[in-house]
Amino acid sequence: MDTHYIFYSDSFSPTQGELDEEHDDYINPGIFAKELADFLEEKLLEHGYNVIFRCPEDWGHWLELEHEGGYTLAVGCANTGEVEEGAAQHRVFLSPDKPFVKKLFRRIDVSSDIERLSGTIKSILAAENRVTKILVEESY
Repeated sequence: MDTHYIFYSDSFSPTQGELDEEHDDYINPGIFAKELADFLEEKLLEHGYNVIFRCPEDWGHWLELEHEGGYTLAVGCANTGEVEEGAAQHRVFLSPDKPFVKKLFRRIDVSSDIERLSGTIKSILAAENRVTKILVEESY
C-alpha cells in the first residue's frame, strides 16, 4: 500500500509567513508547505474529497478529509529541505498509513479508503506538469 510520496518541484515556494522569524516557535526552520497544501486541497476537491480541517504543523501542513469511515483520514505535506537542480523536494503522505486502525475494541479495515486516496494522490501528482521525479517512499 503506497502511502508516502516524494517529488520535486520549483513551484511550491515558502510563503512570507513561513519565513517570518515570529513563526519559528511552531514551524521548523526551512520547512514550508502552505502553497502545496493549497494545491492539494483544490485538486482533492476536484476528485470528490472535501477538506474539513486544515492546519499548519511544525513539520508542514495537515489536511483532514471528510469521509464516513469512523476514523481520521488525512493527507500531510511538506518540503524536505533537499534541493536538486533548483527544484525543492516535497513529501506527501497519507494517514493512516497501515491497512488497519484500532479504535476502542475493534479493528477497522481502512485499506480500500487508503488505496482509493493513494490512487487519487498519484493521479494528481502525475497530471501536474510542475511536478517531477515522483517516487514512492517506504512508510515509517
